[in-house]
Amino acid sequence: MARLDRLNARVGARRPLLLDAPGLRELLTRPSTEARVELLRTRAAGAGLPADAAVPPVSMARVEAGLRAAARVEAERLAGLAEGRRARALLGAFLALDEAAAVKAVLRGVALGAPIDATVAAAPPVTPPGPEAIRAAAAAPALADALAVLEAAGSAVAAAVRPALPQVPKGGLAPLERAADRAGLARARAACRHRGEDGEILARHLSDRTDARNAETLLSLDGAAPEPGTWLEGGRRWDAAALDALARAGPAAARRAVAAGFGLPEAALGSPWAAERALEAALVAPLRREARRRPLSIAVPLRHLLERRAEVARVAVLLRGAAVGIAGDELLDLVEA
Repeated sequence: MARLDRLNARVGARRPLLLDAPGLRELLTRPSTEARVELLRTRAAGAGLPADAAVPPVSMARVEAGLRAAARVEAERLAGLAEGRRARALLGAFLALDEAAAVKAVLRGVALGAPIDATVAAAPPVTPPGPEAIRAAAAAPALADALAVLEAAGSAVAAAVRPALPQVPKGGLAPLERAADRAGLARARAACRHRGEDGEILARHLSDRTDARNAETLLSLDGAAPEPGTWLEGGRRWDAAALDALARAGPAAARRAVAAGFGLPEAALGSPWAAERALEAALVAPLRREARRRPLSIAVPLRHLLERRAEVARVAVLLRGAAVGIAGDELLDLVEA
């Protein structure tokens, strides 16, 4: 196991600064979006927001992009504190998973014709491809053009996605998103080889991620038969044959299996959005256990980085929901579920 004393000590100092339930409630007590953003700027979660972020009219896309950018900067600074090439390589591989998320966010935005700022806000500001290329790709007129921009900026994930473009007329974005996930996960798995106990910890997390992605796909099928190549490889809960069987068994059986596989109540999987949030939360639980058992391991920063990402998502939902008049209690139920 690599020496992570300094890094894990810094993580220990940062964790109490995460917004907890009282902090979220305090945001909701403010009477306007401007006031909520101004309060957020005084907290660690919003410390990276620009000084004029709360000036009316507030751009929620700009606020979300600022939150993601600040989280990314913090993650890179923490990774820089790791001692030794092995630990830095593993943390770098974990952070590079955001490249697949960025490529998928851009492709979704282009396919939907979403505003450029909204697409940029949804994409982690990872390099490669880098914020400028992400914005340029978000403005592209078609999926192929967006991929070309990302590839030119050095995105290996975008290059891996291009061969799946002919499947879009039949399969929509799903084949592209699977290709992005495959490329990102394969690269991270390669980084885990021969990296000792910390490599094993990250490899287990990657298997959990694979299972979560397959679970989302299984639930989205809603009883429909899966196409060949639907499932990502490398999970530890179900192989492709088991997932095919669950898909054929119908939506209720699929929900039961996913709930049992991740230790979740079936009610948490009632909608695609709820299922995504529940599965994201379930990915943190094993790392919390690992961090308690091995307080000098890579599990400690991995847990914190996932919790930090969840914080950004919760704050974004709260700010957007409050701006359109959703009741505070309902919002808290959404973000604390």
